[in-house]
Amino acid sequence: MKILFLCTAHNSLSQRLQLALSRSHHVTIEYALSDQVMIDAVALAQPDLVLCPFLTTMVPKTVYERVLTLIVHPGPPGDVGPSALDWLLMGDDGSVDNADELLMKLDREPCTPSRKWWGVTVLQATEEFDAGPVWAYQQFPIDIDEPGLTKSALYRGSVSRSALIACEAAVGRIEQAITRMPQHGFSNARLHARPEYRTLSVLDNHPFQGGRLHHRPLLKSASRDFDTARHTAQQISRRIRCGDSQPGVLSKMFGASMYIYGGSIDESLVSRQAQAVAGMKTKLLATRGDAICIATADGKGIWITHIRRPKGKNDKALWPKVPAVFGLLQLNLINAALVDCLHASTPATWSLSALRTFQEIWVDVVVDEHGTRVAFLHFDFYNGAMSTSQCSDLVSAMDRIVAQSTTEAPIRAVVLMGGAYFSNGIALNVIDAAADPAQESFMNINRIDDVCHHLLHDFPKNNITTIAAIRGNAAAGGVALATACDFIIAGSEVVLNPAYRASGLFGSEYHTLSYYGRCGEVKARHILNAMVPMSPLQARQIGLVDFVFPGAGEALDEHIRSHVSLLLKDSVGRRGSWTKNVDVSPAGLAKARAYELSEMSKDFWSPRATRYHTRRFDFVRKVKPTSTPLRFARHRRQLPTDLDEEETPGFDSVVEYTRRAEQDLLTQLRAAVWSDVSTQLEDWEEEREQLASGARRPPKLILPQDAVTPPTPTEILTPVLSADVTPLIVTKSFSHLLPMPQKKTETLFSCYYHPLDSLLTPPESPMPGCNRFEERFGQF
Repeated sequence: MKILFLCTAHNSLSQRLQLALSRSHHVTIEYALSDQVMIDAVALAQPDLVLCPFLTTMVPKTVYERVLTLIVHPGPPGDVGPSALDWLLMGDDGSVDNADELLMKLDREPCTPSRKWWGVTVLQATEEFDAGPVWAYQQFPIDIDEPGLTKSALYRGSVSRSALIACEAAVGRIEQAITRMPQHGFSNARLHARPEYRTLSVLDNHPFQGGRLHHRPLLKSASRDFDTARHTAQQISRRIRCGDSQPGVLSKMFGASMYIYGGSIDESLVSRQAQAVAGMKTKLLATRGDAICIATADGKGIWITHIRRPKGKNDKALWPKVPAVFGLLQLNLINAALVDCLHASTPATWSLSALRTFQEIWVDVVVDEHGTRVAFLHFDFYNGAMSTSQCSDLVSAMDRIVAQSTTEAPIRAVVLMGGAYFSNGIALNVIDAAADPAQESFMNINRIDDVCHHLLHDFPKNNITTIAAIRGNAAAGGVALATACDFIIAGSEVVLNPAYRASGLFGSEYHTLSYYGRCGEVKARHILNAMVPMSPLQARQIGLVDFVFPGAGEALDEHIRSHVSLLLKDSVGRRGSWTKNVDVSPAGLAKARAYELSEMSKDFWSPRATRYHTRRFDFVRKVKPTSTPLRFARHRRQLPTDLDEEETPGFDSVVEYTRRAEQDLLTQLRAAVWSDVSTQLEDWEEEREQLASGARRPPKLILPQDAVTPPTPTEILTPVLSADVTPLIVTKSFSHLLPMPQKKTETLFSCYYHPLDSLLTPPESPMPGCNRFEERFGQF
């Protein structure tokens, strides 16, 4: 079938569905930017089926009346509303019908066990929201208090897994229904789903086991707020995790309104004395890295990992979501002395803390029955982003592993385990919020290169085999980080995005060695330029991944540990076979790094840097795109010359960006000239009115030798033109001097981020260095 995806964004779920369905169907994608865009996409694609994996707006009636349209709803049949997962993780067990009464109950009463089951429904779009015929649903068990289970983690895990099962079942059922129907004059939109599709889960063939279901409204950010003086750690954790990563909890607990994220419970700081801070509604227990721990009513703690300053009415885009300590320091809500005073260190051995706490990096050294020692290195960074400081911590942990490997007790292998994400490369949010984003970008990329250098040099030098275990999604520098290892083991459910290009970056992490060594130059260049997601099986076919195992969670971990033992037992080799195809000697590594960083320097500082800085800005601040990339919207590629900007020859050319910069400067000069023209026209009109009222003074000719600034066209034309023709002639003759229209930005997830009247202090941007964007977006 021809399937058209309508998406708010091409996110992890839509990417997984695209990869799965593309094996048997023709899939094309359109961003749901407006009703007209969606209608046009259907007209161009002529699909047999429209599928909406991630859509935050209504499908136009003209679309679902013409073509069968399926909506993926992250809730079981009978659950209705835009915040299904939010209410679930907040603690809604279905026992209370009214939403306001439920919020009051959750606010005043202790936590209950909540639901044990949830589901995903694939239903047909109709005029009534989330109420159409059900074509498939899949349920799954859930523990909403599982450590680390945020809304985004649940979405990428059980929800995406169940959505894939339900969507494949729905598409199969639709295909079967089509074969039973006469084709002449038949529209897919007239198909009827069987009643049992709504009541029986696809795999287990059981009714929903999770309790009563309701129509719930949008769960607003402020409705998740909490009071540390009376709420327990479990209550607060649920409220924060149900809004992570969008929109967060809108709270004034740090003294000013801001969105907060994180929500993991701490049980290791019970003996610590909580510290009151002037202006804050909460007491602080500790800091670790860039996270800050607040005290709760039951004597425990909650770690806040990130914050986002609210959007003010004069802000043209969202503020970056930044690490908590970093952001609070920028806003002068805490100081460096307080951070040092509250610092709580992790074990010097980098082992996992025995008590529940916030810990991004830990090392688990396992000794098997044969005495073989393997170090499993975990690094669970928020959204997979690796900041400069986090990379430094990772280097320290790697140094510790090398130091632990002795002649008497060698460590045979190190396995990179990652976290909820494996890695997405450098931390764009931290970079965008830095005083000098270009300099911070350079520091960040150098430090992640140091991590890769350990994999390519330090570990091999000490006869330690390196293995990457990709258990979560990976992108850009995160994929390159994995490919620097001798071997890569990937879970079958992850999504890989190897290219950097969509971010406007050349890329580093020694990818010019690892990609070329693994895939060959032709295939490596293709995956870098294609900028499309890949499945692990596709990656294995071209050599980017070595082994793929099914499952997730503990089942996948068991596969990984067993295969690591097999690799070491069979003496497959200290180095991956790909390293024989390239120069990984110290000189070869230095040469590759110098080449990559020279290109990255162009991305940070040369005229070409505009592509990276503007794209990073749009990504971090959730600026709504203006169109769908043609690499996704295949239905819009009418001619071979229809290309995305990244596919054009000038995208990498510094000369081309120099020309564009000169053109932009000329445009600004034209705008300035037109401003002068307008001013002179106003002066001329005033003089004309004075003449008409009887003050017969001749207009003064502004000659070049008399002018403080160079004369404008209006200054020269004013004395000799009549009042009726001056504006017309200036407009027609100097139309090229008219100012260009300013770009208007619209934010994704706008239903969450309404502007606030009260801004944080300082009212001006705490992030100097953003001047390059002021002409484009205005002052922040």
